[in-house]
This record gives sequence, structure tokens and C-alpha cells, in this order.
Amino acid sequence: MTSTAVRISCVVLTMSVEIAPAGLTAGGFSRDVKPSDTNVTPADVEVITPYVFDGNLSDVPVAIPWQLGDPIKEIPRRGRPRSIQPPPEPRTDPLLATQQGVESRTFTTPLLDFPGMGFTGVFPPDPVGDVGPNHYVQMINSVSGALVAVFDKSGAPIGGPFQLSSMGSGACSGGWGDPIVLHDHLADRWLLSEIGSSGNTLCVYVSQTPDPLGSYFNYAFTTPSFPDYPKYAVWPDAYYVTSNELNPAQYALERSAMLAGSPAMAQRFTAPNLSGFGFQALTPGELDGPEPPPAGAPGYFVRHRDTEAHGPGGFPSEDFLEIWEMSVDFVTPGNSTFTQTANIAITDFDSGLCGFFSLSCFPQAGGPALEPMREVVMWRFQYRNFGSHESLVGNFVTDVDGTDHGGIRWFELRKAGADPWSLHQEGTYAPDAQHRWVGSIAMDGAGNIALGYSLSSSSIFPGIHYTGRLVSDPPGTLPEAETALVDGTGPNPSNRWGNYSSMNIDPADDCSFWYTNAFGSSNWSTHVGVFRFDSCGTPDFTLSAVPDVFDVCAGSPAVYSIIVGSVGGYTLPVTLSASGNPSD
Repeated sequence: MTSTAVRISCVVLTMSVEIAPAGLTAGGFSRDVKPSDTNVTPADVEVITPYVFDGNLSDVPVAIPWQLGDPIKEIPRRGRPRSIQPPPEPRTDPLLATQQGVESRTFTTPLLDFPGMGFTGVFPPDPVGDVGPNHYVQMINSVSGALVAVFDKSGAPIGGPFQLSSMGSGACSGGWGDPIVLHDHLADRWLLSEIGSSGNTLCVYVSQTPDPLGSYFNYAFTTPSFPDYPKYAVWPDAYYVTSNELNPAQYALERSAMLAGSPAMAQRFTAPNLSGFGFQALTPGELDGPEPPPAGAPGYFVRHRDTEAHGPGGFPSEDFLEIWEMSVDFVTPGNSTFTQTANIAITDFDSGLCGFFSLSCFPQAGGPALEPMREVVMWRFQYRNFGSHESLVGNFVTDVDGTDHGGIRWFELRKAGADPWSLHQEGTYAPDAQHRWVGSIAMDGAGNIALGYSLSSSSIFPGIHYTGRLVSDPPGTLPEAETALVDGTGPNPSNRWGNYSSMNIDPADDCSFWYTNAFGSSNWSTHVGVFRFDSCGTPDFTLSAVPDVFDVCAGSPAVYSIIVGSVGGYTLPVTLSASGNPSD
């Protein structure tokens, strides 16, 4: 419900590190993967004692806003040697016709939208956020590392922006950026992260209480190479992490110990590289909803395999989603395994957006062509357990017609009981000639899906849009009409764009989607929007007033309009009253 106000210590860091013998195996491609062919045991095991920040982040100095003439920083893209693949033959995405044949309906306007943090002098911004019972936390890049801002559930800023590293120590006393924020709804705690400014370090902060402005435990996990593009996921037995290293790296962080502020173990695994991309990372499955996964369920990871880019040949009409599973044992690390369990066939898609390596592809008005981010399944890769079945939803960008026209391929995987994961539905969203990418997707507690993304063309500035579907809609379609959260107001002067955005579900109702992304504004700015499907959750009502603030002199009438909206078929009367009225 939207409410409207109408006015009548420091602990010394110690560390012990134990390195287990390295050993990796890489199985070949097979549609029917045998776990025994692809089991990987941890190559690295590390135990870290946290630095304890006992303080109040409301007292931390606020970051000085970027001013014209201040330094500009562009974060370099991390890559590796690449094998050159011939460009694929132009083709039209076979799933376009399914979406184009659907009559769209008006989607809900945002229940709430408000400005996020603005330009900080760095490209790309990497905007992320997450929502808890009482707060929304947003993070972005700055020239000095990750910035954090805390809002209440009305969108009012109540803390920051402050540097995440202001509560760190050692390698985490400075930050490189690449932020992630997660609300661990199983424990009502917050996880904030960035790459440390010295060494190869993942700086992970876990709140000691549900208050995101309170005290934190700071863990500095070292990595053998630079842990680029880290993505995190909450799971009952671990915080799972992926990054773009010399090989795609996966980590299991000891969640129970981190929540307690005890020494915590990290176990590291790698997957084999694919040919064709210079930037590679898997994406972890992140738990949403009140129902945890079945007891003993492994953590899930995904990457997409475009056979024209990565091989093997012989699959002209289908490509694949690789599913990997991590079973972690923090007592006996040698028992932990990382296993590829499936190559799930999906309809052919095209990763060749201005080739396989170009960082300049999608046009915008008045600025350079923007980076397409073709290489990864976009964060978040969301998991839900509905009891009758488990679900994973994800998305990535594809060339929809062979002309470097960006659209979003989205998918839902399902499994029931002991059955393997399989494709439940997939679709491609590109309703016109504009480009859509940097998507983030999530499913609410009723099974409805929302997808947010960046949108641009040669005649418009980059903006933030979203669409969605009801669980009852025809499979593979997004019938909810595309809605603009905010239109761009200027060009982005760098080709580096977004890198990721974040669609999150409010744990308070398991229905409201909170979405943050960047838009063009002569550099970039960020915005946050909240929306929900009427069919999700308990019927309720919204209330707003026009104007929302009214100053009157005694004896003069105060006239304003009260707008009551229905959510989920709410039909009961809404009774209003006024108190504290001045006398004549």
C-alpha cells in the first residue's frame, strides 16, 4: 500500500589460509551430461576472521557529490585471449512471432518511483539494489569504490551516500567497485560487497542486525586472480559467488559463520572456458520467497552456450543452457563438488552483436554506441520453490534479426521432485526496432514475472523500461504493455553502460517488484521503481492525495482530491478521517 502524508569498535584482523592441492577437470560437450564426467573438487580453501565494524553508518561522512571538472574514471573490461569465430549467418529469432502475436494489455503504473544516486564520475555505474521489510538499499560505482544509499519504504533517503570501504579494514579499507547488495530474507540481514582496492580481494560485509545502517562483519576473501564481475546469491547453506577470472570461478562462503561473525570458510571451484568470448562468468541461482529449497539441495549456476560462438557444430536450430550444481561441505571440504548436470536445449539465439567482442554496439541519440553485455546470463538468476515444483528464471541479450538488433531472451526452468531441470518456457522480447538489454528478471509469489531493462535507439537516449506476464498467460509471452519507468534525458558519453541492473521482490508481501537501473542524463543517473500485479497477494488498496502538501490559513478552505486504488480486486469501503484541525 502506498501511504501519503497530507499536512494540515574495532577488532584486529587475523587470517589463516589453507590451500588444498589444485586439481581441475573439464568434461567435453554432451547433451546428456554425466555427473561423473564433470565433478570438480575445491582447488582452494580459505578461512577468514572478520574485521568487526561496531558503529552507526548514519555517522559516516556522506560522500561529496561529483562536480563538473572532477576526475572521470572508466573501469577497464577484464578479458582473456580469445579464439576468433566466423560471424553467424543473419537469421530472425524464431521466438519473435510468438510474442508479436499477443495482444498487449496495460501494465500497472509504478506504485512508487524515486531518484536513485546520480553520476559519480565513473563508467559504468553498475547500479544494484535490494529491498527488506523496512528499507531499500542501493549501490553504484564511484571513483573511490562502491557507494551505498539507504532509503525507507516510501523512497525517502535516510542514510548515505557513503563509501562502502568506510567500514572496512586492510585490503577492504579502499574499494574498486563492482557492488552487490542482497537482503538475506532467511535471516533478515544485509550482505554488501565490492572488490577491494588492493590485492585480489572480495570484500563482503554482513550486517549484525536487520538495520542496514548498523554494525557489520567485514570478510576479506582473497582470490588467485582479479575477481571481476562478482555476483552473489543467498542459499540456506552458503552465500554463492561467481566471478570472471582466468577461468570462470565459483565460490561458496560459509553463511552460518558469517551471520555469527565467526571465522568463515570460502571454497573455490572453476569451470572450463568456452571459446568465443573474452569475458566469461557463470551466474548463481538466488533464492526468493518464503519456501526454502528442499533439504540438501545444491546451489545452482547457469551459463548460456551459443554453439555458433562456442561450438560444437551440428546444432543449427538450438543452443544450450549449461546447469551446474555445487554441493558444499564446510566440515570436510574434500567432499564438496561442483558438477555440470545438464545442457538444456533452447531455441537458437545469436550472441554475435557487432561481433563477439565489440564493446560498442547499441546506438543512442547524441552519444557513442553502447556495450551489449552479450557474455553472461544477466543477474539475477532467480530461484523459487512452489512446493509442487521449483523454478529458475533468467535472461540474456540476443540479436533478434541478424542486424545487431538487441532484444531479450528470457526463460523459465522447472523441476519437480527428483526430476532434472528442464525448459518450461522461453521467449524473445523485441516488439519494435529499439534495442533492449541489461535486463533483470524476477517472479513473484503467485508465479507472475516482471522484466526490467535498458532501452535506446539512434533517436532516443537510454531509458529504463519494464514489462511482464501473469502466470496464466500463454507460455513464452510477455503481454503486459511495455512501461517507461523513466525516459533518458541525455546521452551517455562513454560506450560503457550499465553492466547490470536489479529486479527484486519485497519480502514483506512477496508481490512487489523493486527495480533499479541507469538512464542517460548527459552522463548517467539512476532511478528506482516499485510495481506489482493486482492478482498477487491479499487484496488491498492504495491511497494518494493531490496535492500531497497543502498550506492554508485559518478560516480558508483546504480542497484536495483523495484517490483510492484497488489492488487484487479490493472492493471494501475505505473510511478517511482528519484530526488536529485548527479552530476558526
